[in-house]
Amino acid sequence: MKVLILTHKNDAPPFIERVADEVRGRGAEPVVFYLSDFPVKASITFGQEPEGEVFLFNGHAIGAGDAIWGRRYHKPALLPEAMHPGHKKMVFAETERFLQGVLAACPAFKVDPYARVRGSDHKPLHQRIFREAGIRTPRTLGTNDPAKARAFLASCPGGAIVKMLSPEPFVKDDGKLQVVMTTEVGPETLARLEQLRLCPMYFQERVEKAFEVRATVFGNKIFAARIDSPRFEGADVDWRNKGLETIDQWRHHDLPRHVEEALGRYQDMVGMQYGAADFIVTPEGDYVLLEVNPAGEFFWLEANPPHHPMVAALVDVLVGASGARRAFTGPR
Repeated sequence: MKVLILTHKNDAPPFIERVADEVRGRGAEPVVFYLSDFPVKASITFGQEPEGEVFLFNGHAIGAGDAIWGRRYHKPALLPEAMHPGHKKMVFAETERFLQGVLAACPAFKVDPYARVRGSDHKPLHQRIFREAGIRTPRTLGTNDPAKARAFLASCPGGAIVKMLSPEPFVKDDGKLQVVMTTEVGPETLARLEQLRLCPMYFQERVEKAFEVRATVFGNKIFAARIDSPRFEGADVDWRNKGLETIDQWRHHDLPRHVEEALGRYQDMVGMQYGAADFIVTPEGDYVLLEVNPAGEFFWLEANPPHHPMVAALVDVLVGASGARRAFTGPR
């Protein structure tokens, strides 16, 4: 059995090797494919003949009985600087479509299918499914209408936050990329609401926190960890702002049964083996779902407290260990 790992060269090399070692330990062959090298320095081949199909990744045949871990998808790179911008745009589109098509057709087991990763990566969908399961979500308004935004924000006496739905970073004045974190709505935001006509934004009523929980799903296993984010200055709105400073402050957490069942129901509905769900827990003990990231990070929760055995759980799913995979119908 082969396990194809799709990633890029800047993606935490020690942890990718940790997964590869675990795969080897199960008697399978890891194949690391850097999408950041494709198409210039890496090759993918799809062939179909009367006797069957072939899927080659740098010459490695991947098919039924194998597995694919879509750790990090990456857009085509390394195209010549001198290439005409119009040609480059066409090449990007064709290369990405080719990659998606090959992955969709390949009969290997996937964690997770690209189409399902893309199709499930929507906060409004997460909120609807969890609300239907009886889990609280924040009062929310997504809009490009300044008047509706003002009215909503005026109805939030405890304050509100604004967040991006897309993980796309922006380019700062110094040329560096910056991901937009969740931000508290302040006077500056209120003064610029007319700019909503250029781009919709996602507002939510601020929810009082006792602590926050990251619940990570690997097939039929769920690991939960908590962080007392209100204790750390700068982490109370978005703990990622102090992610490095608080990396060793996470602790094991036992999810209530109804929350665990709701999370399992969500994974079943979207047909995904993996998911990283974020919750606020209020001082009253209510669990408030924020989102479920279909490709969220998890390595830090194994390398640091609470040292959950997540790589082993992931590889259990990839190699098909007994009882590890969630059962779905439809294409994989």
